[in-house]
Amino acid sequence: MNITINKSEGKLIVALCGDLDNAASTQAERGLAPAFDCTDCDIIIDCTELNYISSSGLRILLNIFKHTRSNGKKAILKGLKEDVKEVFKLCGFLQLFVVED
Repeated sequence: MNITINKSEGKLIVALCGDLDNAASTQAERGLAPAFDCTDCDIIIDCTELNYISSSGLRILLNIFKHTRSNGKKAILKGLKEDVKEVFKLCGFLQLFVVED
């Protein structure tokens, strides 16, 4: 699991690459710490290279959603692959996040 974080045009862009599974969740939480420090911008979660997400990964993204919402901002999912999108749909996450292609 690789995580890249950049700030651009007032948005924090988080790119996820690989599998966000139980084994990678601890590392991912540490890697995503800057997202929880961001209180003044929307967060774009780029899932273009995300191949798999487990319940542990969903929990992390749910925490990001709650954090951004509590600051009056949006969490935006971008580039979901069909398999990953189906997981988000089954869990009801597509109703929480703004989704962009």
